Amino acid sequence: MSTSPARISRIIVRDFRFFPGDETCTFNLGDDGKNLLLFGENGSGKSSLFQGLRLLLSEKPPTAAFENYRNVFCPGVEGTIAIELTAGTPHDLAWQYGEPHPAGGGDVAFFDLARRATFLDYKALLRTNVFHEDVDCINLFALLVEVLLRDAELPDGRTVFDHWDALQHLEASTPPLAADDGESEESPCAAEQINEEAAAFRNQLDDLLNVSAGGGVSIVAVANRLLAKLTAGLEIRTQVAPLEVAEVSDDPAMQPHTLAGAEVRLIATYAGQPIDHPARFLNEGRLTAMALALYLAAAHLTTPRGGELPRLLILDDVLIGLDWSNRLPILKIIDEEFADWQVVLMTFDRVWFDLVREHTEQTGRWCYLTLRELPNGAGQPGRPIVEGCTNLLERAETHLANGDLMAAAVYIRAAFETRLKNVCCNYGVKVAYKPNPKNVKADQLWDAIVERQKARQAEGKADFIEPTLMQDVETVRSTVRNRLSHVGAPNLVTAEVAQALNTIRRLQNYEFKKVS
Repeated sequence: MSTSPARISRIIVRDFRFFPGDETCTFNLGDDGKNLLLFGENGSGKSSLFQGLRLLLSEKPPTAAFENYRNVFCPGVEGTIAIELTAGTPHDLAWQYGEPHPAGGGDVAFFDLARRATFLDYKALLRTNVFHEDVDCINLFALLVEVLLRDAELPDGRTVFDHWDALQHLEASTPPLAADDGESEESPCAAEQINEEAAAFRNQLDDLLNVSAGGGVSIVAVANRLLAKLTAGLEIRTQVAPLEVAEVSDDPAMQPHTLAGAEVRLIATYAGQPIDHPARFLNEGRLTAMALALYLAAAHLTTPRGGELPRLLILDDVLIGLDWSNRLPILKIIDEEFADWQVVLMTFDRVWFDLVREHTEQTGRWCYLTLRELPNGAGQPGRPIVEGCTNLLERAETHLANGDLMAAAVYIRAAFETRLKNVCCNYGVKVAYKPNPKNVKADQLWDAIVERQKARQAEGKADFIEPTLMQDVETVRSTVRNRLSHVGAPNLVTAEVAQALNTIRRLQNYEFKKVS
């Protein structure tokens, strides 16, 4: 009988970079190990959390000991970065101050989990485009070999990075001495041996990218399938250059061989036109879409499947280069292609956080946390605090029960506006164009929904929205919501705020009709 993989239930951080040593920060993902959507403004500790998880789940011990990452303003004696799992062995994993990294212990379960973790942040995305504008091509060799495909297994049983490392430090065999009769067996010289191994590595890397990775489907083929969901008319291909030794090291154990041709060129085709140097021609949105598609395809095909441990996808602000029209398709890709993964999605964009939350809340597979910086006294940096994100309407209900009508009305309005954005986006409701989506007001969104309803009624089609619900929403707009827009303290009435709360809750739960 097969069982579902264990998942991360808690992430624990103490005395690591921005996290102080005098208290523990716990990110609770639930006893069933939900996906995590984390909001935090710049400087709140998101990057510290991302780096901590990446270091913890590194297959090799970090070059620096834990003590080098301790909080310099408030160090403690029990620093840790740890994860607890819902089930299985080990039940938890930790890297602690004064203790060796778990990669040094040879625990098979640890390495199994580490191989299943994929990390991606905006800095890595930049390596696919911005840093290549002043060179002849986009060369992804180092990024692929050292980061993206580092732990992918090649047909010879070695990982990409291990094979590359072994190639650079290859100890060539010494030709045999000549016999007494002056004859000796032919033996390849060192350069020939290295070139033979280099060709084998190059061909396996080419196959992984372009021919047969993951059950006969190449990484590039999957990347193009994902890319088609993000932007029309754009495809990519990779061109792996021949690899050969340029200089043989006398002592490869200490000084690696110098190899020429370490190049994987990224080439694009846009609207049927080949683009040899995408970074010089394509805009940031398309470059980001290309990079995300390539990263996600590689993760999907090369990360081990099955077993008792989860596959992890941890993303830190990777969507900041995409316009709003391409952000929700990425969310859909994650939902469809990574449904059996555990996902951690971090963002500093509050509007995007609210939209993702609205989009995913009904699935029951996500939890929502915020990370913010608390003031810590004059001249001292703040400290992070982890807070749960209750539903906007739940917050409104709490304030209403406490008699704070103003606060209740503010949260009701926020829930109303978030729901409208989600409906217009998911159901293709046409709204007047604004260069910045944040400038599209709630009134415009609601008016567009009303126009959709009128059009369907005129065509004799099923209602897009229930007429009685539409009328109740109009009542809310003319009372509670409009009063919040007036200068001065609004004249709110408890019964009206309660009615508004119930109406917007109905709107939030209402299933709109798809266009037929």
